[in-house]
Amino acid sequence: MNLLGKLTWSAIPFDQPIVMFATGLMVLAIVSVLGWITLKGYLPYLWREWITSVDHKRIGVMYIVLALIMLLRGFTDAIMMRAQQAVAAGGAQGYLPPEHFDQVFSAHGTIMIFFMAMPFVIGLMNFVVPLQLGVRDMAFPTLNSVALWLASSQKPAGSLIRRSASCNFRRASASIIISGRCKSPASARC
Repeated sequence: MNLLGKLTWSAIPFDQPIVMFATGLMVLAIVSVLGWITLKGYLPYLWREWITSVDHKRIGVMYIVLALIMLLRGFTDAIMMRAQQAVAAGGAQGYLPPEHFDQVFSAHGTIMIFFMAMPFVIGLMNFVVPLQLGVRDMAFPTLNSVALWLASSQKPAGSLIRRSASCNFRRASASIIISGRCKSPASARC
């Protein structure tokens, strides 16, 4: 029984230094922040007052923080695309292969719309709408909290699944191109 399906170690891009450096940097940043929180003793406060909170204002703030983190992720994609365009001027190839640039371009659009803009708007609505209506809390506050944590947890899991799917798609499209069903590797339609 294969618990992870088609997700194997070959999906990890060990041969791409940009991706591996960025991944290592993010892991280091996450471990540093978690270590700092633990060493300073903020963990009980965060658990009691923020992580398990059903207060609509705190949930709204956490949605906005999630949106700002994803804004940073989308901003790095934008910087990579602009740097590629600057380096690839005048007939030069640039530092990204064309298929990697296409993936960065698609990921940037997806991240900025679904992972940045939507949580930001949802966070604003969570914060402001109950205050405008003059109610103490939202209907189903626990469901509101569960929705936040499901949205937060699907971001990293979704990127891992998308990475595996894009590797399998590239292998399949390469075999189609090699078999001769495509006229050129640059053509979009097979």
